[in-house]
Amino acid sequence: MNDLVKQFEEYGFKLEINEERIVARCDRVAPRARLGFKNEFNYRFRDVERMYEYVSNFIANHLKAKEAKVKRKEETKVRAAALAANVKVGDIFVNSWGWEQTNIDYFQVVAKPTAKTVIVREIALERVEGTEQPHGMACDVRPVPNEFIGEEMKKRIDNYGGFKVNSFSSARPTEANKKHYMSWYA
Repeated sequence: MNDLVKQFEEYGFKLEINEERIVARCDRVAPRARLGFKNEFNYRFRDVERMYEYVSNFIANHLKAKEAKVKRKEETKVRAAALAANVKVGDIFVNSWGWEQTNIDYFQVVAKPTAKTVIVREIALERVEGTEQPHGMACDVRPVPNEFIGEEMKKRIDNYGGFKVNSFSSARPTEANKKHYMSWYA
């Protein structure tokens, strides 16, 4: 029993076992919690063997979850680096945003000073012929490469291969001939 308590302490847990009542309780320090700790489990078991089996499995599961988290973080880092490496000068990004309407902004990469940093400028868009909706307030649009309408902006490529345009929208890679739906109110 003392070995289990010490093992739990190594991982930042406080384990209490009451063999008489067949109860196991585990807490961990959580500075932002109201009481300063968070309860991981507090169970009463049918028999002592089952209690010790559960307690032993808890640490094993905790270690597996920690390993999986580290692995996921590493995979995300590798994927983000690969996506950032694929961005090159001339690439076009689309930013779709709006409330009860769909606004479209296009951006073109004009420079790439570092692996994850790009300099972009907003570019013009054109309506696609024959896609106007009957109500007259929506159509498809596509970018017009190299027709710049905005100032240069320095942006950082995120984990998904795009960049944050402002607090409420992000731009994602697109093709020069791909059309996107846009709607507005008169």
